[in-house]
Amino acid sequence: MSLKKRYFHFFGLFALAFILIFSQSCKKTNKNNNFILITLDTQRADFISCYQSDNALTPNIDFLAKNGVLYENCFTLIPITLPSHASILFSEPPHLLKNYNNGQIIRKRKKRPSITTIFKKNGFTTAAFISLGVLNAEFGLDEGFDLYKDDFPPNRWYLDSGEVNQNVFPWLEENKGNKFFLWIHYSDPHDPYYPPDQPPDLKIFLNDQLIDEYCLGKYETNEIRLKLKNGKNQLRFEVKNGFVENPDYFHARLDKLDFSMLEEEKDIDIRLSHGWFIRRKQNVFFFKNNSIIDIYNKSNPCEIAITFRGKLLLPQEGIKELYRKEVEYMDKEIGKLLNKLKHLGLFKKSHILVVGDHGEGLGEYLNNYGDPHIGHIHLLYNIYMKVPLIIYNPNLRLKNIRLKEPVTLLDIAPTIMQIMGFKKLQHFQGRDLFTPKKDKNFIVFQETYEPEAAKNKFAGLLFPWHLIFTPSEKKFELYNLYTDPEEKKDIFGINPLTKESRYLFQHVESLSKEILSKKKDIALDKKSLEMLKSLGYIK
Repeated sequence: MSLKKRYFHFFGLFALAFILIFSQSCKKTNKNNNFILITLDTQRADFISCYQSDNALTPNIDFLAKNGVLYENCFTLIPITLPSHASILFSEPPHLLKNYNNGQIIRKRKKRPSITTIFKKNGFTTAAFISLGVLNAEFGLDEGFDLYKDDFPPNRWYLDSGEVNQNVFPWLEENKGNKFFLWIHYSDPHDPYYPPDQPPDLKIFLNDQLIDEYCLGKYETNEIRLKLKNGKNQLRFEVKNGFVENPDYFHARLDKLDFSMLEEEKDIDIRLSHGWFIRRKQNVFFFKNNSIIDIYNKSNPCEIAITFRGKLLLPQEGIKELYRKEVEYMDKEIGKLLNKLKHLGLFKKSHILVVGDHGEGLGEYLNNYGDPHIGHIHLLYNIYMKVPLIIYNPNLRLKNIRLKEPVTLLDIAPTIMQIMGFKKLQHFQGRDLFTPKKDKNFIVFQETYEPEAAKNKFAGLLFPWHLIFTPSEKKFELYNLYTDPEEKKDIFGINPLTKESRYLFQHVESLSKEILSKKKDIALDKKSLEMLKSLGYIK
């Protein structure tokens, strides 16, 4: 037997032994044990140190991995937050849920309930704490929850993980005597990349008097009132961007800049006189440090209001650095959560599953304009689709287990059912990860959709082959993840398709055509559109 075959033989035996031990642990599970689902929005697997140590340090997530099971190859079905979380809770892919984009309401599903409803029917108290507006209760993920906490400040549609914990901890205090299912949603790695401990980056002066300091990086909507004297008034924007030193470069941008009169019949002339560049079509205002707005008041002294929202202009290395800081800040807050559970005597009574909803591009690929792509939604390469998955079982005797088998977010709900000893639901599309199985033709089908995505795209992953299809361009891309893990060399059409890649090609092409023939676009209301714009989903 070759070394390679012996390795896989040993790994197979080890995996089987682990599954048997885990199954026995599940049988011993007290149904009064709690279950905590932690979803990490926009979290790349390679920015968690138990996956890859050189990008970020996450000792608290690592602690769960060392005391549980880590899946090295877990994949999302879609790089969009709402449908991805729906797949976690309902164990159905986006095209079956008919949930393609953020802002679309998931229909009521009495005959095809979520995992939350199953906990509720089994007598568990259920609660969710949400940190992004795209997961608001109105969109349908609140099914089965006694409490669905989705309150946000009036000037933004997100919470940092510290703010989430401020809501979670009192609930834990109140419910420590109950058996519960708790979903905690952290989204710090999501745009805007701005850890809470960052200092203010913008000072606004009126006639050389400081009005206030702001954090553009938080992407909040700010409103200030200005008392104007008669004649010329000068408004100066002093911006501090540690990643852009050249004074001739633009340092920040505003995508909202509105002036409103607080008194009637006033004669005001507003001129962006120095350091500004306006992109009229998108209504975006780029500005340099110490940019000037001259306001000419041709009447008596009066008061006006300015509403603004914007971001620092960051180079690729700056974005990557802030993304890292966001991940590490979130990990510290997860550490506080674990300490709280231990303090309340809940840690050894609670299963904890940590999973990402999708990854994030940090400039590795180019967008449609030829610029480094920052974000998600549009592309289906592995950095957007590979996510962390860690399961901590307090009853498990074996620890620090790493499994290589490809799994998906569809597998989360069936696996939770197995862990808790609940009866399997037939409509769940995923697999229980602790039941022995082997399917050499198992395909991870991936999708992303217009209008949020620039183009409809589909992909299929059948190790080591990753096939990506863009129907509007009739374009296929094929990558071998063993020889080209960064997916930089498209080999579609260069070499004849193997038996596996041909099977993958047929599956992706036929299923994507079927999906598009049935897909219907859904109009969004004004509130949802503004929320999506404020979170960077719509430009």
